[in-house]
Amino acid sequence: MATMANHPTPSGTAAADAARRRAGRSDEYREARDEYAAIRELRDRNWIAAHIRERRYELDLTQQEVAEQAGTSHSFISKLEGGDHIPTIPVLKRVLAVLDEELLIGIERRLPDEEPEREVAPVPELAGA
Repeated sequence: MATMANHPTPSGTAAADAARRRAGRSDEYREARDEYAAIRELRDRNWIAAHIRERRYELDLTQQEVAEQAGTSHSFISKLEGGDHIPTIPVLKRVLAVLDEELLIGIERRLPDEEPEREVAPVPELAGA
């Protein structure tokens, strides 16, 4: 089976070789490559954490900025993005709102010999949240 390094791009350079050259020339490229590699690895353990980390990175926000805007602590966001903590629904809604996203809840009904039926809607406001 061929690897990425064995597949030349249309210009004749293997994609992996070209990526290594770009990384050698650019600190920003290296940083982004390393961040997305860490996010891919995290996604296998905790997709919520990976999604939040990726979205924060895309928006160029620090963990401290997300924490302040979501009304929580920097250490909480760090633990959340580390994949070691699952937040409550109200806190997750606030964090996602800072990232310009909305938490949805879905229900799937499975009937024998039929395609599943799915409903998705915004999470309702919780009393006292």
